[in-house]
Amino acid sequence: MLTARTADRHLLYQRAVQAPETDAAFYSRWFRKYTGRPLRLLREDFCGTAVLACHHVKLHRDNRAIGVDLHWPTLAWGRIHNVRKLLDPAQQRRLLLLQKDVLDVRSPRADAIVAVNFSYSVFKTRRQLAAYLRNCYRALAPGGILFLDAWGGPDVQRRATDVTRLRGFAYEWEQRRYDPISHEITCAIHFAFPDGSRLRDAFVYDWRLWTLAELRELFAAAGFRDVHVLWEGTDRKTGRGNGVFRRKEKGDMDEAWISIVVGRKPGRALRHGGLTSRLARDPRAGRHPCRSS
Repeated sequence: MLTARTADRHLLYQRAVQAPETDAAFYSRWFRKYTGRPLRLLREDFCGTAVLACHHVKLHRDNRAIGVDLHWPTLAWGRIHNVRKLLDPAQQRRLLLLQKDVLDVRSPRADAIVAVNFSYSVFKTRRQLAAYLRNCYRALAPGGILFLDAWGGPDVQRRATDVTRLRGFAYEWEQRRYDPISHEITCAIHFAFPDGSRLRDAFVYDWRLWTLAELRELFAAAGFRDVHVLWEGTDRKTGRGNGVFRRKEKGDMDEAWISIVVGRKPGRALRHGGLTSRLARDPRAGRHPCRSS
C-alpha cells in the first residue's frame, strides 16, 4: 500500500499526469500527416524525467531524442527509472539528456520540439517567451515543427481543487491563485493515500497563463509559418475533453479547454489533409489540470 512516506513523487506524477506512449505516437503520427515525412529527431524541452523522449526512441529504430532540463536531480531520476528501462542498448544510445537552459540549446537541429504540460509558462514576460520561441526556431531543421500545449477558460481562473482517484492513491490538482492583471497563476499537485496520509505540494508551479492569441502572435513574430491551433473536442456524455484534437480557427466557449499551438519553420513542402488525431484515451493524460472541457 502506498503512503506519503513510501511513495515516489516522480512515479506518481508519471502515473497521474502523463501518457508517454500514446503522446509519443500522437506527435509522430501528426508530424507525418502534416509534413509527409517521419519524425526522427524529437527534442523534449523541460523534459523532467524524459519519459516522453524515452518512448519516442522506442517507436522506431531510427528515432533519436534529446531531453533538455535544468534540474539535475529530476534528470538523474529519469536516467535511473526510465532510460535504464530501455532494454535495447541501442535505444539508450539514441537518447541524449542535457542539463542545460532551453534558451541555450540549438544543436543538433531537431525535426520537432515539444514543450508540454504548460512548462514554458515559467516565462512570465513577452520578452522571455519571445526569446525562447526564437531559440526554438533556430534549433529546428528546415520544415521543423514546434508544439506547445495551452490551457484556459473561466474554470482555470478560479480557486479550486480537483481530485482524481487512481489505483492506490488520489491525484489532486489545486488552482491556488490567479491574478487577472498579470495573468500569473500558482498551481500545485498533491497526492493522498488510503491510510489518510498526504503528500502535499509534491509539485508547485509559478506560471503565467498565456492566451492562445498571444502565443500565435509570438510564434509568428519568431518566424514560424502556418501558426494554428489544434483544439480538443468534448465528450458529450461527460462534458470533459475527449482527447481528439482538430485544427480549428474558432474555439468553443468551454469552461475549460486544452489546445496545442503549432508552428512550422519554413523549408520542406507540406502535405495537408487528415489533420485530426487522438492524443490519448484518457482526456486528462499528458497534462497537469484535471479540469477539462
